Amino acid sequence: MRKTLAVLGVAAISLAGLTGCQNLVQNGSVTCKVVDKDRSTEVVDGNSKSVFRIYTEGCGDDNATLGLADNFLAGNFNASDTFGRIKVGKTYEFTTVGVRNGFFSSFREITKYKEVAEATK
Repeated sequence: MRKTLAVLGVAAISLAGLTGCQNLVQNGSVTCKVVDKDRSTEVVDGNSKSVFRIYTEGCGDDNATLGLADNFLAGNFNASDTFGRIKVGKTYEFTTVGVRNGFFSSFREITKYKEVAEATK
């Protein structure tokens, strides 16, 4: 029984670590129209932290929810300013890192963005 619990514990820690590593190596870009965005605050260890979400459509096969945060490894330290500059109704090319992981409630994070002309149909 102890051996089983130990194996499960190691597996859980490894999975969490791999999810974090994916944020370093999984990157790409998507072109999407922003349909909504929101900011919420979460408290971690007594410190409040802003959480930014960008809701999009037209990102290929699915509509993507993208995260936005200061990212030391990507050299981004202005998530609040970026959030204010991204406008609902505009289409952007977003460069992202990470993957969507519902279990850990993580999202692909925006590292760069550029407004593009919306395609005419």
